[in-house]
Amino acid sequence: MINLLYLRRKWHERNAQVLLPAVLLAPIFVLVVYLLFETAKVSVAKIRNQFALDNAAYSQVSSTSTYLNAVAMVNGPLPYRVMQSVLADRESSHILQPKDSKPNLPPIDVFDVFYKGGGFPSIGPEYENEAGLNKPPTAESNDWGVRYYDKVGEHVGDDKFSRSGWNKENPQKLPEPLPITSKKLVEDYKFAFTDGADTKDSVVMMALQFYLETYIYVGAIYKSQDYAYKQLSKNELMFREGYYLNVSNCKRSECARQSAAQLRKFLDIQTKPMDIGKFVFHYGFSSRMGSYHGGDEMELNSETLIQERLFQFAYLEQSSRSKLKTLGRGVLLKQPFSLPRNIFNINLEQKYKPYVRNRVKLTCPRGSNNCVWPNPLPKYNVRLEP
Repeated sequence: MINLLYLRRKWHERNAQVLLPAVLLAPIFVLVVYLLFETAKVSVAKIRNQFALDNAAYSQVSSTSTYLNAVAMVNGPLPYRVMQSVLADRESSHILQPKDSKPNLPPIDVFDVFYKGGGFPSIGPEYENEAGLNKPPTAESNDWGVRYYDKVGEHVGDDKFSRSGWNKENPQKLPEPLPITSKKLVEDYKFAFTDGADTKDSVVMMALQFYLETYIYVGAIYKSQDYAYKQLSKNELMFREGYYLNVSNCKRSECARQSAAQLRKFLDIQTKPMDIGKFVFHYGFSSRMGSYHGGDEMELNSETLIQERLFQFAYLEQSSRSKLKTLGRGVLLKQPFSLPRNIFNINLEQKYKPYVRNRVKLTCPRGSNNCVWPNPLPKYNVRLEP
C-alpha cells in the first residue's frame, strides 16, 4: 500500500511528466534510426552503381578514342614528321641541286621529291602553293590540313596518278604501279646514283630504304592498334570488367548486361587500310664526267620486297561513320541494380525498379565526327553527361 501511494505521488510530480512521453516516443526514435540506416544503404548502393557505370562507360569508350586517335596519327602526321625530320635535314646530304641546264632553280630537299611524287601526305595549309614543308599546327588548331599532293603526274598530262582520289571519305583505288617520287623533280634535280660509286651509300638508295622502313613501321603500328582494339571491344570486355570490379552484388558473367547491350552496337568501329602493291621509283644517274640524266625509274613490288602490301593510310567504312555520328550525339545507358535487403522486409526493387544512367559521348572537332580520314586529326575525346 505504501508503494502504491509513493508511486502515485511521484507521478504527480513535475519531473515525472517527461517520463511518459519519453517512453512513448522511444520506439519512434528507434524507427527513425532504422530508417536513416536503411536509407543510407540505398544511397550507398546507388552511388556505387553510378560510379561503376560511369567508370565502365568511360573506360570502354576511351579504348575507342585511343584507337581512332592512333589511326588518325599514322594516317599522315606520324609519317610526315618522320620523313620531315630526316629527308628535310638541311645539315645533311639531302639537299638536291638543280641540274646544270637549269641553274636558276633553287635547291630542294629529298623530302620534296617524295611529297610531290605522292609518297606521303603533308601538313597544310601551304599545300595549295605546292610547299610540302610547313610550320607545325598550333596546339589549339582543329584543322591540320593533312593531305596528299594533288598534281602528281600533271606535268605529263596524265592525272590517273593524282592522289585527289584518296583525299575523300571513300577513297578510290588508284591504278598501279603508283609513283612515289616526282618524275618532274627527278628530271630537274640531281637525285642520282653516281657511276662507279657504291649504290648502297647513295642518297637515292638511303632515301628509298628509309621511305620503305617508315611505312613498314607505320603499317605495323596500325595493325597492332587494330588488333588491340578488336580484343578490347570484344564482348564489351572493359565495360563489363569495369562495372564488375566496382560493385559487389553481381556475377561477372551477368554484370551490366543491359547497359553493355546498349553500347555494344556502337563499338564495332571498322577501319579499312589503303595499301599499294606495285610502285614506281623515279631517280637519276650521274656519270663520272658530271653529266646528269633524270629519266630512270624502277618498278618495285612490295609483296616481293616485304611479303605484304605497303600500308598508306586507313579510313572508316560507311557503317562506322554512321556509328560515330551517333556517338557524337551521345548514347544513353541505363543499368538496373539490386538493392540490399532491409529490416522492414519491403521489396523496394519491385516497387521502384531502381537504375542508374548516364550519356557517353565520343567527339572530335568536326561536324561529321570523322577525324580519321580525310584530313586526319587525332583529337577524339570522351565525355560523360548525366
